[in-house]
Amino acid sequence: MKKPARTVCPEAEIVCLCNEVTRGEIEKAIRSGCDTLNKIYDRTQAGVGPCGGSCRKFIGPMLDQYLQTGEFPNCAIRKKTGRTK
Repeated sequence: MKKPARTVCPEAEIVCLCNEVTRGEIEKAIRSGCDTLNKIYDRTQAGVGPCGGSCRKFIGPMLDQYLQTGEFPNCAIRKKTGRTK
């Protein structure tokens, strides 16, 4: 019996709409050692836009899951917009 195909989100998915920071950029920052939200914000400029950081609620779970499992979520981060660059 075949396993169902895993849904993989594109690295081009925009997580921070204000600064157009993609999921791929955030994942790269985390993989390269950004292990706190502030380090991610400093490296990528996500979470520090004029909106006041509305994307932070998406970045936190990404970081938590990676720190706990070594993997990122395999679903869209921004389920409502799914915007890509």
